[in-house]
Amino acid sequence: SCPGGNAVVIGGGYIGMECAASLVINKINVTMVFPEEHCMARLFTSKIANYYEEYYKSRGVNFIKGTVLSSFDFDSNGKVTAVNLRDGTTLSVDMVVVGIGIRPNTGLFEGQLTLEKGGIKVNGMLQSSNSSVYAIGDVAAFPVKAVGETRRLEHVDSARKSARHVVSAIMEPNKTREFDYLPFFYSRIFTLSWQFYGDNVGEVVYYGDMSGSTFGAYWVSKDHLVGAFLEGGTKEEYEAIAKATRLRPVIKDLTELERQGLRFAVTVSEKPMASPPIEVRASDLLLEKPLYAWHATAGVIIAASIAGFAYFYGKKRHRW
Repeated sequence: SCPGGNAVVIGGGYIGMECAASLVINKINVTMVFPEEHCMARLFTSKIANYYEEYYKSRGVNFIKGTVLSSFDFDSNGKVTAVNLRDGTTLSVDMVVVGIGIRPNTGLFEGQLTLEKGGIKVNGMLQSSNSSVYAIGDVAAFPVKAVGETRRLEHVDSARKSARHVVSAIMEPNKTREFDYLPFFYSRIFTLSWQFYGDNVGEVVYYGDMSGSTFGAYWVSKDHLVGAFLEGGTKEEYEAIAKATRLRPVIKDLTELERQGLRFAVTVSEKPMASPPIEVRASDLLLEKPLYAWHATAGVIIAASIAGFAYFYGKKRHRW
């Protein structure tokens, strides 16, 4: 593990990419091995992945794709000396990092709680089928309103925010709304920093200079913006793509979206948010317009009544 040593990183996801970057910074030679066609295959398109792979190569990282770990070789002291891959390749190593992901261990709950998508199914308050049992983090399969389905999200941001929500739901159940989480993934490696919001389904529209330091992409499905990615943005720009993704604006012209690029998200995020429809459960009606006018009228009437009463009471008291 000293500078100049050789490390093999098994896996091309978050753990693999971030560990590889840290090892290179510490002057260790790195080879990454994963079965997919490109890194971060569950999230990145091949075009986005190529940007990061080329950057890693420029930092000395070697990639071996389309194969997996078969076995290790050890010396007499039990220290790993080589990695054998399924394609027949053998790599001499000083250390190995295995970052291939995890599966939630739900065995304890089988027959006791409802399971779905490899995790514990919960409602919008993150309660399981037993309302006294809550689930958070990677193990929770919860309703993701932004995508309209139940999902498990494996990322630290989801774990942190679901934990906060459960504390609130337990301590103040009457004041806590349902968990409304916008899927969010991010990473900071070398001098690079990217963020992704929403869902990576539908048609992809790229913008910016992918040979430079700032570029991004939108995902459009059923004429709505459903996902957004940005590399090298500012705090305000990241906030803009997050807000635009949550708003799900209608997209009719992909060419125009590409032309506007990041400016589209910034413009959308700066527009005043329309008030959502108000649901009246008793009559199953949906009021499409907010009731601000009625609120204002009622407020004026109440204020006038108070003023009238004060005037009348003041005159009467003056006479006394």
